[in-house]
Amino acid sequence: MSIQQDLIEWQVQDVRCHRGGRMLVPAEQAPFGRTLPYRRFAGERPNSGCAEIVRSRGWIADLGQRGLGDLLLGLSAVTALREVSGDVPLHYSGPEAQLLRRCAVPLASAEHTTGPHVVRTGTRSPVRFRIDPQEHPTWLDRLGSGQVEVHAALPMRQYLAVEQSLGQRLSAETAPAPGFRSARAAQPWHVVFVAVPGRLRHLEFQLSGFAAVARELVGMVAAPWRFTVITARNTAGADDFDGLPADVLCEPDAAECVDLFASAELVVGTDSERTRLAALTERADGHGPQVVGLYSRHAHTKWTTGRAGHHAIATRFAQLLALADRSAEPAELTDETWAAQADLSPVPPALVAEFAARCAGWC
Repeated sequence: MSIQQDLIEWQVQDVRCHRGGRMLVPAEQAPFGRTLPYRRFAGERPNSGCAEIVRSRGWIADLGQRGLGDLLLGLSAVTALREVSGDVPLHYSGPEAQLLRRCAVPLASAEHTTGPHVVRTGTRSPVRFRIDPQEHPTWLDRLGSGQVEVHAALPMRQYLAVEQSLGQRLSAETAPAPGFRSARAAQPWHVVFVAVPGRLRHLEFQLSGFAAVARELVGMVAAPWRFTVITARNTAGADDFDGLPADVLCEPDAAECVDLFASAELVVGTDSERTRLAALTERADGHGPQVVGLYSRHAHTKWTTGRAGHHAIATRFAQLLALADRSAEPAELTDETWAAQADLSPVPPALVAEFAARCAGWC
């Protein structure tokens, strides 16, 4: 079993560049979390649970009426439940039916509705699982020799919570959220920027910053560069990309983005639903783009797919939340106290470009 030996020092930096993949750390450097009640890495199993009932009755995974970003990470629970029930027909209902038809989890049907996201077996009296992607802690697995594996990414948190409810050791070691498939091949030197901001727009990387990153990349390597920029509707600033080989798209449909992301070698974007979708995009060869998420006010080790190709650049505030294993309520992120710590706009575009280029293997 191969594990990325990235010994992370849990100390807050002005800006942290964090490589994706599994986290194996000395015990004294582990973040706050809850130790698993069994040594999973050593092959131990959780206490008995409801696996036999689920096998006989089937299941419903109710992911609630959350946004696409939460849905993508919460689908790890479907991966877990499907391991127990086997290849029985699954059915989705909810507002993302078109996208779910491209999911690696095979669905017998996908119906568009305005209600919650629901994936279920077709059985008559299934066991209901309410999936809340935020409610479970970071899980710590003791490896021996004073080392700990840190399961901080939301998909693995949820997967391990379901594992304990079922009372059955499941197969995934990391990153259990299912992918989204595309027949597109990667186009060399194609970079996609996801510049769709979140709620507190003034703390995000600005469109002019992404344009500056593009110019830094062009200056690094003489290559046939091509850029695609996903922006929010009614966003000013597309003129910042004048003189660059760039196409600007205003919030394309999520299902359409799968092929776009598959065609890219690199995606750099705000911590948003489309950036997470990019990290879950899979080409026919099983690979996907290298993705760098920019985290201003969410824990970069939590709000991630956990995949080896999903990296992060995090502010001091995002690092603090990762260390404390929590999310910030809107009232806690006051400009007076935290705006400077959570602001991505001062991050040098050269730093973003250099880290992204290293992740893509260009330098």
